[in-house]
Amino acid sequence: MRFKVIPILITVFWLAAVQAESQVGSPVLEEKYRQAMALMAAFQFDQAQALLSDCYHHEPSNTDYLLKIAYCNVQTGRYPDAKLFYAQVLKLDSLNAEALGALGNIAERESNYGKAAGYYQRLIQMDSTNAFYFKKNGFAARRRDQALPALGYFLRANELNDKDIETIDQLTDIYLALNQLDYAGQILTKGLQLDPRNLKLLYNKATLENKLKNYDLVVAAVEAAMEQGDTSDYFQMLLGVAYLHLDSLDRAVFHLKAICDREADSEYTHHFLGLAYRQQGQIDEAALEFEKAIEMGISDKMPDFHADLAAILENRNQRKAAIAHFQAAYDFDPRPEFLFHLARNADHYYKDKKIALRQYEQYLATGHQAYREVATERVRLLKEQQFLSK
Repeated sequence: MRFKVIPILITVFWLAAVQAESQVGSPVLEEKYRQAMALMAAFQFDQAQALLSDCYHHEPSNTDYLLKIAYCNVQTGRYPDAKLFYAQVLKLDSLNAEALGALGNIAERESNYGKAAGYYQRLIQMDSTNAFYFKKNGFAARRRDQALPALGYFLRANELNDKDIETIDQLTDIYLALNQLDYAGQILTKGLQLDPRNLKLLYNKATLENKLKNYDLVVAAVEAAMEQGDTSDYFQMLLGVAYLHLDSLDRAVFHLKAICDREADSEYTHHFLGLAYRQQGQIDEAALEFEKAIEMGISDKMPDFHADLAAILENRNQRKAAIAHFQAAYDFDPRPEFLFHLARNADHYYKDKKIALRQYEQYLATGHQAYREVATERVRLLKEQQFLSK
């Protein structure tokens, strides 16, 4: 009998242990989960995931554990693992909004914007009153260069939540890109009433007012942004150009030169700086800036760079160099005024007037009116001289 008691006692002790473990299991898991949340809040995602994985092994159908493990994988860049855990959540709960949204975000990070849009569309189907879902669809559409669908999504998001600054910024961007300046102004005004120091809105304000040629308002918007310590090369250049239009030449030079000094310059910076110097009467400095613009130039503004430098060379009576740059300007863009300037400089530089005469006649054939009277008179005189010489 003694030998039969021992197996029974072992069984009893084992059952007691299992019962004890089940009794303490829930508090133990709760404590591990609490510790994992604290680690996640401290950005210790690997350590948090280790605790969450232990919780998951005890309760593999707990979607909260799955979501948090997936989130840790996202934060540590392990997207394939994250997608597996989010997919497991959707198997257990096909309408889980957190998993769908997270999978959409991962698809965006992987530049798979079509797939992201598919997840966000499912969110709208689940709840068509959620402004956030429409906003996410708007971003996905913009990244696929679908401006009009994006506009529709952001408009709906704005209807559902008209205080979302991010949505207002996106609407302004789209309206500016579509050149719908009235709508851009209306939505931008609402945004700046909500957040008058928002940098994105201030820069959009500067862009809008620059398009409208309200240069004093461009100055106000960019200066307000710069007061907050932000220095955008592009918008500081826009500020310098606005001062140039307002004849505040010292301020224009200050801002444009600041961009050059920190080596953030471009062909446009040098061109506008050259224009400011020229208006100040600093012709040598202006010529140098135009030369730098030409050296860096790759844009459709190249004819202007050459023409502005050619005008300085012409005033210096450096006709040969002026002709070369007016010819370069004309080669980039055959504008009638470039033809006239070529003719005029050839008229002064060459003893043989055949080139000048031909270019004056070419100019007159364009129908351009600005220099028509002068060109007509020179053609008459040159032909008269030719006749007399014969």
